[in-house]
Amino acid sequence: MLRALRVSDLAIIDEIELILEPGFNVVTGETGAGKSILLQALDVALGGRPDADLVRTGKDEAVVEALFTDVPEAAREVLKAGGLPGQDGGDDLVIRRVIAAGGRTRCYVNGSMGTLALLRDLAPHLVRVYGQDEHQALRRVESHRELLDAAGGLASTVEEMRRRHATYTAAKQALEDAKKSRAAVTERAELLRFQAEELAKSNPEAGEEAALTAERTRLAHAERLGMLAGSAERTLYSDDGAAVDAIGRALGFLREAEKVDAAVEPVRTLVEGALAELEEAGAALGKYTRGLQHDPARLEQVEDRLAELGRLKRKYGVGIDELVHRRDQVVLELQALERGDEALDELVATLDAAERDAREWAKRLSVERRRVAMSLERSLVAELKQLSFDGARFQVRFTEGENKPLWPTGWDEVEFYLAANRGEELRPLAKVASGGELSRIMLALKTLTAAEEHGATLIFDEVDAGVGGAVAETIGKKLRQLGRRRQVLNVTHLPVIAAFAEHHVMVAKDVVEGRTVSSAKPLSNSERVTELARMLGGARLTREAQEHAEELLRQGGNRPG
Repeated sequence: MLRALRVSDLAIIDEIELILEPGFNVVTGETGAGKSILLQALDVALGGRPDADLVRTGKDEAVVEALFTDVPEAAREVLKAGGLPGQDGGDDLVIRRVIAAGGRTRCYVNGSMGTLALLRDLAPHLVRVYGQDEHQALRRVESHRELLDAAGGLASTVEEMRRRHATYTAAKQALEDAKKSRAAVTERAELLRFQAEELAKSNPEAGEEAALTAERTRLAHAERLGMLAGSAERTLYSDDGAAVDAIGRALGFLREAEKVDAAVEPVRTLVEGALAELEEAGAALGKYTRGLQHDPARLEQVEDRLAELGRLKRKYGVGIDELVHRRDQVVLELQALERGDEALDELVATLDAAERDAREWAKRLSVERRRVAMSLERSLVAELKQLSFDGARFQVRFTEGENKPLWPTGWDEVEFYLAANRGEELRPLAKVASGGELSRIMLALKTLTAAEEHGATLIFDEVDAGVGGAVAETIGKKLRQLGRRRQVLNVTHLPVIAAFAEHHVMVAKDVVEGRTVSSAKPLSNSERVTELARMLGGARLTREAQEHAEELLRQGGNRPG
């Protein structure tokens, strides 16, 4: 969850701090007040490229800091892979990006130096931004398959397809390399033999680096882990007056009570189960504590092994899992060189098997996509109906035919078709939908796929452009509904939508000592009435506009104050 965004000396911003809450947050303000600059600042914090003139005139550098809490596990895995703090279950993540006036930047993650590549790897696990032009992705037919996969939660199935396709590609490459190397067989065989011996001696294993990193952390903190686990075990199990003793006494009382009143039996059964689980937990903690050792020698071995794996990764330019694959590929190619045509025949057989394996999974994935498509067609029409698409029809179409090309994502080509109004025929959505319709369709898709975003904050930047009235009210309800499951931030000019937010921040600009300065302020309920009235009626606040604003807040489920 994005908890805070602090920006200094960026464009018209002198210094501003945006505090966000769980649920549905809305940011409003007059055009040019700095709302878009705040989103641009967040993009910069997460690895975006800053404009050359972004630093405030007269300043040497600008600084953007973003605080995230309840960091998703996927983001912690990225930190772990980068060897940075925050990968061991910590709840907070602080990202700091410094932009010099000359254009050079520095970035820090939890106080340690980071890289732009790391920020860009973290970004999709922390924030998903759907800007004013985001719905234009629907105009790109190639994005329809990705949206379908997201709607069906097919990420793991697609990832398995990628793995099998990679195996197929590697087998194909091994065969091609073996054929090409015939012209320089001796020199190539000598190099491959050295690589095969080096990789066989090191013997990297899939998942080994992650396991060693976890073991290094455990060894480095063995004493503290032993103290904490031991204290927990004694409190639960072995100390005088431990939890199991107290529950055991309570169980005795309940057994006596049960003899008098059989109605006590369900409670006695629950307490017996709790006692058994506590005893099991105590035994497990004891075993865990006894297994912990402060072993500097083993820690040194782990460090040496990680250093060796790191050297191999740098040398071969691949990760550990790919290094295992590289080892096998080297052996296969070396065997091909040493055994000649026989080995080439084997490589052909390996390629055929890998292609069959990949095509079998592509077929399975295609069946899954068609199942998801049928469900999406029904559920999306229901969502669109709430967004004033009465009588709309939606269809997912697939390319048909034999011998379709095989890609890392399978062989399906997918395109969405839409009939926006009753009586119209289905046409390609990318060609017939207007900007406002695309915006509402994307919002409907996001409502259906929010659970697949893996904990990221969802930011909608004026995706409500081009709508109003009842449609705007429905969008506001949808965003509030989405906020029950995820943190949602919406930048809007529509008071109808802003009224549905649980938390409201106003961005304003003033002239201070001859310079324009932006500020951000969380609004109380009474202040929200004033801001909504401004959005309704402009600079002149009439009593009618205020009454209308109060009514909007009530309709949005908020107290006017």
